[in-house]
Amino acid sequence: MTSTTALTSGAVEDAPAPRTTRPITWWAVLGFGFLAFAAYLIISWIAAGEPERVSTGATPLPTWMKVALSIQQWGVLAGMLALIWFKAVRPKLRTGTVPFDGLMVVSFALMWWSDPMYNYFTPGFNYNAYFINLGSWVGHTPGWMSPNATEIPQPLVWLPGIYTCWFFGMVVIVNWIFRKCRDKWPTISPVSMWFVAFFPTMVVGIFCEASLMIMGSHSYASAIRELSFNPGKYYEFPVYQGITASLLFTTWGAMRYFRDDRGRSFAERGVDQLKVPTQLRGAMRFFAVSGAITGIFFVFYHLPNALIALRGDAWPDDVQKRSYFVTEMCGDASDVACPDPRIPFPRDEDSIRIGPDGEVVVPDGVTVPEAPEFSTEP
Repeated sequence: MTSTTALTSGAVEDAPAPRTTRPITWWAVLGFGFLAFAAYLIISWIAAGEPERVSTGATPLPTWMKVALSIQQWGVLAGMLALIWFKAVRPKLRTGTVPFDGLMVVSFALMWWSDPMYNYFTPGFNYNAYFINLGSWVGHTPGWMSPNATEIPQPLVWLPGIYTCWFFGMVVIVNWIFRKCRDKWPTISPVSMWFVAFFPTMVVGIFCEASLMIMGSHSYASAIRELSFNPGKYYEFPVYQGITASLLFTTWGAMRYFRDDRGRSFAERGVDQLKVPTQLRGAMRFFAVSGAITGIFFVFYHLPNALIALRGDAWPDDVQKRSYFVTEMCGDASDVACPDPRIPFPRDEDSIRIGPDGEVVVPDGVTVPEAPEFSTEP
């Protein structure tokens, strides 16, 4: 018996270990794919010669709005640089590695490239063209349907700053709620903690974003009015926007809060078993965290809001009369009327459309299709 056991044990020890793909590998591939796609969009946009500042147009901005937007723009930039320094750069210099918070902050700072995906099917919102901008690259996304995508004034300073400061700040608030839950109910489950945090996070998120909108930062012009605060105003705020944003914040907060004893999130699982150089291991951690964060963003925010925009109401006059919100994406200065459930909206640049004056616009080289007659043959 002893001899047989020894032989069996030796055979097991000599057998090669089964190959398994670590979770970090899949998340890192996803993160690299997102950033590679962002690079493709930006390179295509530059190669097409499209970068050009989108003007605020004929409508003058009130002085108070210019001051408020300038404070927003440069304030969040300073906040972003501070967060990157304290959460990523300084820890890297001191310890040789970037902690999870640093990876999260840098991921937020880079994720803003996709923000106008909200407009994938139809214009659902727009930024204030007063912000520093060079138009947008999102029109190079395969299957993009909204017209005049280059007229989206995607902010180059305000947007990465707001993503970094606001998103990380909301995650910190969620984690504070989680800690309070655990202190009060020590046996509470992670799922229950998530639900407890959801509503107060939504309330705080709505208050913060609505405050920015009143100052003129952006407008959800295609909001469903029955489901919005301040309907018909340039700062009308759709409740479902707050719901999808809270889905993001609470899920990202759970990702940050529920980590293992080495501070690893679920996306980094298996990193310590990788037989790769230290620098490559660090890069894989970043891509994995970035992939998980961006994947959550697309599933919980971009996809539902882009679909809801298809059912949105007509752009209110309070938005359409302000050229700095409309630009030449639609409306008076463009060749297409702004979204309205009463009129068809074009699917691409070659679509026959209704102009802002209510007349039919047929693009050059496009003919009106005629339906064939019914066949009388069996």
